[in-house]
Amino acid sequence: MKQLLVTDALCSGCRACEVACVARHDGRFGTASARIRVFKDERLGVDSPRVCRLCADAPCVPACSIGALSRGEATRVVHVAADQCTSCAACSPACPYGALAIHPRTGMPLICDLCDGAPACVTRCVTGALVYGEADDAVDPSRLTSLTGGRGERRQDSRA
Repeated sequence: MKQLLVTDALCSGCRACEVACVARHDGRFGTASARIRVFKDERLGVDSPRVCRLCADAPCVPACSIGALSRGEATRVVHVAADQCTSCAACSPACPYGALAIHPRTGMPLICDLCDGAPACVTRCVTGALVYGEADDAVDPSRLTSLTGGRGERRQDSRA
């Protein structure tokens, strides 16, 4: 099953993924309604993109007491029934990864839909921190020195 794979160590914190997500879904420029969010751990100095991990048990779905959330069988993408959602936001704290945000204007859940199989965030990520693929397509953290040449800038690599 394909999903968004994140390698925090490659994230520069540029937030281009957030801008691409909002442009794709809302046709606007900005980051407030992005379905992917980049958080910075100031203590560690690490940027970390958070996005739906397509959990096997999807705790956000049963957290919705009115049944406005459902998920596809094949892709495991969580769908929001806008006509049923009451904007209660009970689904957001149910996400164990902090990947489910609430739209600042509509109050609707913001959950990654993988852009129907062509994630806009991946095409905008210049560092390779985001990959759309199977779990074995993720960058092995032990390879980061060879990918960056030890200088923090990414070199071309056959897996890149």
